[in-house]
Amino acid sequence: MTLPVAIVGAGGSGLLTAAALKRADVDFELLEARDGVGGTWRYDEDGTGSAAYASLVANTSKLRMSLGRKRIPGRPWQYAAHAEMLAYMERLADDEGLRPHMRFGWRVAEARREHDAWVLRSDAGEERRYGAVVCAIGTNTQPRLGEIPGTFEGEQLHSSEYRRPERFADRDVLVLGLGTSGAEVVGDVAGTARSVLVSVRSPMWMLTRRLGGYPLDWTDTHSGALLLPWSVRRRVMAGLSKVSTRRLHERGLPRPTRRIGDDIVAISDAFPRAVRAGLVQFKPAVARVESREVRFADGSTAEVDAIVHATGYDPAIGFLPPDARPGPDSLHRLVAHNGAPDLFFVGLMEAHRALLPIASDQAAWVADVLSGRLALPAREEREREAAEYAAARRRDFGDRRPYMVDAARYRATLRRD
Repeated sequence: MTLPVAIVGAGGSGLLTAAALKRADVDFELLEARDGVGGTWRYDEDGTGSAAYASLVANTSKLRMSLGRKRIPGRPWQYAAHAEMLAYMERLADDEGLRPHMRFGWRVAEARREHDAWVLRSDAGEERRYGAVVCAIGTNTQPRLGEIPGTFEGEQLHSSEYRRPERFADRDVLVLGLGTSGAEVVGDVAGTARSVLVSVRSPMWMLTRRLGGYPLDWTDTHSGALLLPWSVRRRVMAGLSKVSTRRLHERGLPRPTRRIGDDIVAISDAFPRAVRAGLVQFKPAVARVESREVRFADGSTAEVDAIVHATGYDPAIGFLPPDARPGPDSLHRLVAHNGAPDLFFVGLMEAHRALLPIASDQAAWVADVLSGRLALPAREEREREAAEYAAARRRDFGDRRPYMVDAARYRATLRRD
């Protein structure tokens, strides 16, 4: 009897993988730690299961987020709120008939190889055997706290726990980091909090969602990306950033020090409005905290009541054996692990583009492999190719984002197989 495939995670990547395997007649089970599908888009008020906050809106337009003919309802130039995205995920699960294959409340605590199979153990102690494992948990799943020397006596939380600005009414708030999460928290809290400080260690480039009502993610088309070199598209992106966030630097926003595109570009509409309204002050890195006093690297100090760590995430891959944990140069096509048999990753990438369509292509590629329609090259060839591709990504995007891809060219590579 052939063992089923385990798909870990019922967010967008997991649902797309399940749908692809079902169409390919590959038996599978979808394992989800929470009580429903949706991943990040499954909002919870207590701030423990999802990084979604009450006002969360997607960073890419409905047109770019949609999967082929399965369009997100509404105008294509709109940006979906978390409730709309969750409804989209729920509909995907229903339309593809995935619910009979799901196990909710099944958090994977350990995965190990045993007698040519994968054994997965839940945090409740149940064990199940599978012929292959697909990790569909993405890169932004395990919150990473910033390191602050000293002892802070106020409230601290990661941005993944943030839900509503009312929590910070009449309080002095410090936000660590200014990526998309940091910018959105700052824009949401400013005007409700008594004061908002932002500690910026590594300034990032920033974009608003629209410029003159036009969605900025529409400027980078699939065909244009295949025709134009990344260096040209990088310059276009820099020009759009300068126009859409004009004059923020006059209000104290630190200027980026890296090339645009080497890191995720922060996306926010509320942040620029808050800065222009004079509701935000900028500070360098935190040097030390004592009680509620924060000392910054330039010697200045401030008293704050709460610190929000908008300091990013790591992939939640601790349940995998050490030799099966992915690295940027250990994955063939950034999907199949070269050293661990029958182990795949869907959604373990970042891009300056909507991720769902990329994950859909990865899921289809995995289904082709597991159904036998696509044969993987010999391990030596896979390792050589993975090393070359990782080196190319480092040339294009630097070292900070090891799973960053040029979406159009990467999808073309998957489809060519």
